[in-house]
Amino acid sequence: MGLSHGVADAAAGFLLGILPHQTSWQQTSLLILLYNLLAFGHQPIAGIVTDRWQCPRAAVWVGLGCLVLAVLLSQYQPQGAIMLAGIGSAAFHVGGGALATLSTPHQTLGAGLFTAPGVVGLAIGGALGIANDSAQGTLILLLLSCSGALLACKLPTISYSCEIDHPKAFQFPAKNQNPKSQIQNLEFVDRDWLLLVLLSAIALNSVVWTGFQFLLLGKTSVLVAVAIAAAIGKLGGSILAEWWGWRRWSISALILAIPLLVLGESHLVTLLPGVALLQSTVPVTLTATVCLMPHQPATASSLALGLAIIVSGILVLGGVSVMLGITGTVIGGVVLTIAAIAWSIREQEQIEN
Repeated sequence: MGLSHGVADAAAGFLLGILPHQTSWQQTSLLILLYNLLAFGHQPIAGIVTDRWQCPRAAVWVGLGCLVLAVLLSQYQPQGAIMLAGIGSAAFHVGGGALATLSTPHQTLGAGLFTAPGVVGLAIGGALGIANDSAQGTLILLLLSCSGALLACKLPTISYSCEIDHPKAFQFPAKNQNPKSQIQNLEFVDRDWLLLVLLSAIALNSVVWTGFQFLLLGKTSVLVAVAIAAAIGKLGGSILAEWWGWRRWSISALILAIPLLVLGESHLVTLLPGVALLQSTVPVTLTATVCLMPHQPATASSLALGLAIIVSGILVLGGVSVMLGITGTVIGGVVLTIAAIAWSIREQEQIEN
């Protein structure tokens, strides 16, 4: 599933990258905005529909199919291609996020394996598009291969046995499979607050990440290097969080990330490890969100991978990063993220005490 994520995001990145070669800068800006609204803002709708129809695997196929059509249309109808790419990306992320996260129940490895290749694929695809490389045929072949591979993959069975709008559907089993990463059984109202604070942590983390992406616009090679660092961070974080505990790892990684990111504004050698540490918390927050909504995994994925991201994008476009500067954005955003994670992710040893 992770490889499919990389290919899907590479196709989306390619379509966005070639827009300046096809349309005016004004049209390009509007189409990029349209893509983000569809790919991220549309995810909650796609997630709700996917859970209601209980079809995460079908959502992945729909997403890959839309991306194939988008790549085919890219030379003739860029506007239609971007719309298809946005819809396809939303469908793929909610279905793939649900399946990948639940493939390792109550553990972060599945989320890490799913999210890590996506950021690299997006960066490489964007670089190919900007270079106006003729990669359409290769991308279509890869997308079709990923679709076919899903037929042979043994994917997890998702329990939709409870009514998804009933409070009991949000209760965890009596024992969590990983005692180091438990978000223990809580009252339904408490669970709503946990979810809200957890999504706030994801959005704040994304504000810092997006701020650096804006800072590096036009520096294609650096963006690819940063994407690779982020992927390493996500995969490494998913492993280290299981070894050391979700809460401990997330807080420690973010504390270490602050000085590295502040210095990273002008030093690539500190930016890369800082980005890796910042992004290493993504598998934890995604898995925690799905744990809070065990019978609505696609909706949970859409909130973590879509809604929180679009909120952060609105904040950045609204001028938060410009107003605070990179240093202010890093310090403010990461400190608030630490506070949100510290409050929302409760571990076994805390509850027993």
